[in-house]
Amino acid sequence: MPDTALKQKETELLKLLSGLTGTAVALSGGVDSALLLAACCRAGAEPVAITAFTPLQPSFERQDARNAAQQAGCKLYVLEPDPLRLDEFCANDSRRCYYCKSLVFGAIKAKAQTLGCKVWLDGANADDAGDYRPGMQAAAELGFLSPLLACGFTKQDVRALASAYGLAAAHKPAYACLASRIAYGEKITPARLAMVEQAEDALRKLGLQDLRVRCHGSLARIEIAPQQIELAAGALRQQIVAAVRQAGFSYVTLDLQGFASGSMNRLLADVSAKTAR
Repeated sequence: MPDTALKQKETELLKLLSGLTGTAVALSGGVDSALLLAACCRAGAEPVAITAFTPLQPSFERQDARNAAQQAGCKLYVLEPDPLRLDEFCANDSRRCYYCKSLVFGAIKAKAQTLGCKVWLDGANADDAGDYRPGMQAAAELGFLSPLLACGFTKQDVRALASAYGLAAAHKPAYACLASRIAYGEKITPARLAMVEQAEDALRKLGLQDLRVRCHGSLARIEIAPQQIELAAGALRQQIVAAVRQAGFSYVTLDLQGFASGSMNRLLADVSAKTAR
């Protein structure tokens, strides 16, 4: 059962959503948008669920989006915009996410409008505001609202309420798009995305958690839960090397700092620091 503080946030969220009509929810395969969709239904907002399947998502994310819509009892509209057709996105500079979200959220908004929806919602939460996320700017420019963020929901709050609602996505690990694995400045290509997805799939099958395979050219930098580093460097070392090289990488490294969301953004900070000197 949610604690008092979370219950207050839930009450505020449901009140906000109950005042909305003609609502469309941008549904990914994650817990944030799954909770938002479920809350809209509980508030009587009668939402439409719209998802965008792109080459940047692994296959399980697509099924998770379908599952979230089905659990909420909502019809799911599926779009297929392709960020890989945008030269500015593939160039992979610091605005990569902005270009992608402009395309994806623009397509979702256009579909929502054809369905008669006048309010567009995304699942951004309060923790997202503390990281470098130019995609949030794109969503805001297109007129998307972020109710979870507006009501102060942290990721922990989201998971707690999703669990209380019995949502299948409640304990699903956070999973950013595959493009976030590729170092800024290195061109995003279908081949590199496939390498990352294959390597991560193989390592998940070995039981590794909180997993990212960061692509630095032909070098794979593996981030995992800190408590699994000893296991990865010991008993699983040879299997990890074989799996990652099979995916197409020439060099395999293990990041001793462990998993860190948005770790590629350190490259931006390093560049800024050098420029300021």
